[in-house]
Amino acid sequence: MMRDLTHPLAVIVAQSKDTPHPTGLLVSSFNTVTMDPVPHVTFNLKLPSSTYDEIKKSAAFTASAITRVQMAKEFLLDKTDPRYAIALRSNVNNHGHGKLTQEKGAIWWMRCQWLEDKSVQVGDHVLVIGKVISAGFYKARNKHGRVVDKPLAYGEGQFRYAGPPAY
Repeated sequence: MMRDLTHPLAVIVAQSKDTPHPTGLLVSSFNTVTMDPVPHVTFNLKLPSSTYDEIKKSAAFTASAITRVQMAKEFLLDKTDPRYAIALRSNVNNHGHGKLTQEKGAIWWMRCQWLEDKSVQVGDHVLVIGKVISAGFYKARNKHGRVVDKPLAYGEGQFRYAGPPAY
């Protein structure tokens, strides 16, 4: 049933100091918990997860919204696939704490502090909670403040973009 609903996509990247390269994955569960007084976000991960291992070691992660299907597919690759390492290195800004690059289709990023005491394991998944400590936009906005490029979503078994309002 839930696959029939459209969900926003985000790429989550984490890297601890003792790991030479970041690790990341695509999630369709990224959402806000609250915006006031300090923004907090959440997403779910299936365990075991090397990305979650890095989040726990570094106590931080970066979420980025994307516009390109190709980038989404690259973050769905198995981490043992050599193409995954190539995709990760080509998409992540090494000087930006895991921010995805604008050139590859990222439109915004949020650097977050992992809140271990607020995160909870449920069965074989973990609900990750993070406090946003910095954020930014890459793409130009129109006069109404909307992003010109639309973020990628997933629904009804397909990648898609939001359409016109339904009202």
